[in-house]
Amino acid sequence: MVKEISNQSSCIVFVSDSVYRNLVDIKNIENFSTTSKYEIALRDNEQFLRPRHRIQRILIEGKAVDCRAYVILIANGFLAAEFLQYTERERLINTRGLFLLIYDSRLFRPHLHYLWNRIINVVFIRQYNAYKHRSGEKASKERIDLDTIYFPSHRRKSIATKCIDTWYKGKWRYGTNHFTEKITNLQKKHLQIAVFEHIPAVTEKSRIYYNKQPDNKIEGLGIEFELIQIISKAMNFKPKYYMPENITSEKWGIEEDNQTHVGLVNEAIQGKAAFYLGDLYYTLHHLNYFDLTIPYNSECLTFLTPESLTENSWKLLILPFKLYTWIALILTLILGSAIFYFLSLSYKRHISFYKNQMHFQSISMKNEVKGLYLFTEIGNSILYTYSMLFQVSLPSLPSPWAVRVLIGWWWIYSILVTVAYRASMTATLANPVARVTIDTVEQLAKSSIEVGGWNKESKNFFSMSSDLSSQKIGNKFQLIEQEDEAIEKVANGSFSYYENYYLLRHARVKRQILEKEKKENKTTEDISSKHNLHIMQECVINMPIALGLEKNSPLKPKVDTLIRRIIEIGLVEKWLSDVMEWSKIMEIRQEAESEKALINLHKLQGAFIAIIVGYLLAFMILIAEILHWKHIVLKDPKFDKYHLDIFYNSTNNPKITNNLN
Repeated sequence: MVKEISNQSSCIVFVSDSVYRNLVDIKNIENFSTTSKYEIALRDNEQFLRPRHRIQRILIEGKAVDCRAYVILIANGFLAAEFLQYTERERLINTRGLFLLIYDSRLFRPHLHYLWNRIINVVFIRQYNAYKHRSGEKASKERIDLDTIYFPSHRRKSIATKCIDTWYKGKWRYGTNHFTEKITNLQKKHLQIAVFEHIPAVTEKSRIYYNKQPDNKIEGLGIEFELIQIISKAMNFKPKYYMPENITSEKWGIEEDNQTHVGLVNEAIQGKAAFYLGDLYYTLHHLNYFDLTIPYNSECLTFLTPESLTENSWKLLILPFKLYTWIALILTLILGSAIFYFLSLSYKRHISFYKNQMHFQSISMKNEVKGLYLFTEIGNSILYTYSMLFQVSLPSLPSPWAVRVLIGWWWIYSILVTVAYRASMTATLANPVARVTIDTVEQLAKSSIEVGGWNKESKNFFSMSSDLSSQKIGNKFQLIEQEDEAIEKVANGSFSYYENYYLLRHARVKRQILEKEKKENKTTEDISSKHNLHIMQECVINMPIALGLEKNSPLKPKVDTLIRRIIEIGLVEKWLSDVMEWSKIMEIRQEAESEKALINLHKLQGAFIAIIVGYLLAFMILIAEILHWKHIVLKDPKFDKYHLDIFYNSTNNPKITNNLN
């Protein structure tokens, strides 16, 4: 047997006790010189609660050089069981390798059944003593059977073994390969599949197919559910799905205060299933409880955040231009008004005064000065320059050509500004109301809303991050078990929910349909105060996702090969599209039914605000004029309502007199 093992493995680890230490004569084994050998000598009172460092070091070195064969010759079944439990628990041995052990019924006690679902390439040496029927004397030739176990080993009081060969009279009865492949064809045996429904791994629609094969109806059953269907056909086993008790609330499971586990983790620790479906992240935490296959997909983990509408319709008049554009327009208006003012004043004071001194006073001279009064006062200059921006014609066109040329170019500038303003105003009214969203981790960290999710590992991920924004999120991260409760808090605008993109998209569509039904049924609940749901654009992390297997599962190499082939032919992308098809269709319907570019009173409130402000300012100026008339003009000792011309003379009001002249 050792020779047969050496032909299949280039390295063997020998573990023996004092009884069998010299049983194997390695020197006489043919072609064994090329095989590496590690030897572990166990004491009869060996303790594995605190194992010797030498044992650990040899096992670690053997696994490092890919030792795939173990010859364990221990007479004490209890000691052999403890050794196997310790090395399997600490992953010091390759459970998918070849094992040769001494048969002992104590190795098959009920609490050790899980070992034989993980160590399946095992052969037990079972020795029988032959006696003569009449005399009872021991025969010279002994019979040795080679037994192995059935896989999978279902939970029973005892494990049945089967004989694969017999050594009798110095030869094998069959002489074939004793380490046969057991996972290629499982011969329609049942394998337990623990299920935690989580989009896009497994959907609720898959429940009706737990006890039967899916028909040709196109439904999104979930990526992992479809994977198991393909794997079960390729490996010829029957999947037996079940949902653990309270899995909806416990989910993956956490370690409770009394160091017990719940959820899928508890199922894995107890070894109740061969496969675990639940959108498991490929993390070190999960590798402590599961064997994970190669990742079949990566999911964007992000946040579902509340979306707010920008209530800026009251700013309708200033929305067409940005702040710097308005500053440039105001400065241009002031500069234009000043140029008109100084140009008109200079023409009136200098050119007109010079012509008067040269006795050019005539009718043509009076016509030339005509119209300059529009800009010779700074207030009038600003008012008429401002009115030209609104394409209001001047009362009269000034006669000086210098002023006329400047007015012409100002009109061209006004036309361009007005056209741009009107076009931008039209676009502002035509576009939907702008939305305020949170799209980065930095924005979420700065916001006042709470964040949370149902997975404790996610909280630890943010808390231990080197990024300051992620640390802030980790400090306010809350654990919330119920998904519906979390979505409701997001809709209220006080929470942000952490999950994968596909589940958040599905949850958002469900929420939109629910709100639509409430509006149609005219429920008393105030839906107008609810926020729209928005999925943050930035991915916190692209997390690899894998199928869960029992720890140290012998199925992993074969399953990895099948999953790799399934990925290469594009089935995973197809199944993901099937899962998200309903969400995509409902989103398209929601977008088609939503109102766009509707100009209503709400959008036009800026115009009403402008006219109300104008009325208020005019009313305030009117009151100021009345108060000025009553408290200043009427109390002036020179005021006489019968001789107003005396009161408004040049000595009292020279400015008014000049204007009248």
